[in-house]
Amino acid sequence: MSVALYSASGNNAILQGTSVGGTKPLHRFIKGQPKIIGVIVLILGSSFFIPCISLLFLTHVFRIMWGIIPSGIVLGSLFITCGILFILTQHNPTKKTVTMSLALSIMTVLGICWTTLNILPDIIHSHLYRHYEDLEENTTESV
Repeated sequence: MSVALYSASGNNAILQGTSVGGTKPLHRFIKGQPKIIGVIVLILGSSFFIPCISLLFLTHVFRIMWGIIPSGIVLGSLFITCGILFILTQHNPTKKTVTMSLALSIMTVLGICWTTLNILPDIIHSHLYRHYEDLEENTTESV
């Protein structure tokens, strides 16, 4: 995108070309439209967070498999915070908000790697879990 600037000195109005944006990291970040990315990340975070909360209250096996805090809740909260920060950065683009949003994005990527490494053994060995509910339904009592 370019802007036409006219010199205000005298009758010789000279057309100057200049580009909006620049090559600074702040300008490159704003060109990427962080508000749209923030809305997408916010929706992704809520899609992690809401099913994880419902599964936490519905099943007992889910609590045993994950321990104290399920990784879906951690990832969902990271994504939601990152999305809100991206939207705020679009409205108030300062060096601090851009730095915080990029740092939180890096933390979210590290959280994704941690969650993947945490979930993988459970997925691989999930066929070894005993499902006592299934066993109780198929038994017959003999007197």
